[in-house]
Amino acid sequence: MTDDRFLIDGLRIRRRDDRDSADLLELFNEERFLHYASARGPFGSVDELRMWLANIACSKRFEIVGVIAGKTIGFGGLFVMADGLDHSGWILLGVREQLQARGVGARLLRMLLANASAIMGLRRVQLTVFGDNDPAIKLYRRFGFEIEGRHRDFVRRGDAFVDALTMAKLNFDRADDAPIFDAPKRVA
Repeated sequence: MTDDRFLIDGLRIRRRDDRDSADLLELFNEERFLHYASARGPFGSVDELRMWLANIACSKRFEIVGVIAGKTIGFGGLFVMADGLDHSGWILLGVREQLQARGVGARLLRMLLANASAIMGLRRVQLTVFGDNDPAIKLYRRFGFEIEGRHRDFVRRGDAFVDALTMAKLNFDRADDAPIFDAPKRVA
């Protein structure tokens, strides 16, 4: 069974553009997104979100969205580092809370990894995830990401602190190494 088994009918994946801004503002300001995926508070406006995305330091970017019936319900970004890190990309992924665990994140992640490998030729893809975001960690592990490190007390949440994990996946060039940007594997 594929990981799209719960996928909602009509999901389209396409490049992000300005028509997505209002829906992305809703996604990035959702309580669950702010709790499990953001070290900052809510965005005050569409323009503030656009500026934040535009100012992500990178030499190349590939941003996609998941859309159902004209509504943007997911975001995936692949941001390629510069200079001596140009073999490496950083991933940002988010899906509207009511549509999580339905295959949207897996579809977005699969597209980002395909682009990282086939188009950008990256050797490494990495991300940061809060240590208590178990569904996201499980998804990333299914796609072969491994935990490389823990950032203790990474972000303040009220009076407490939350750790973050750095996870990465490597794409090897040698024939004797397993390619990394293949289909996801099952993780218990």
